[in-house]
Amino acid sequence: MAMSTSRLAIFVALIILGLYFVLFHTPPWPLDHESIGLGTNHFAHTVFGVILLAGSGYIWWKSR
Repeated sequence: MAMSTSRLAIFVALIILGLYFVLFHTPPWPLDHESIGLGTNHFAHTVFGVILLAGSGYIWWKSR
């Protein structure tokens, strides 16, 4: 059974956002805390990114 278009869009969006928060939300990538003056604590964003990636895995699993 194939994934519906809306689930596929949500799946892709969750993967992109999750990877951004886990991998690319640190220097030297754009929009990291240091570049906009918010400090160096990225732990909460890493946890949020992992939750988003888990959500994409759940959507993929339920669509199978």
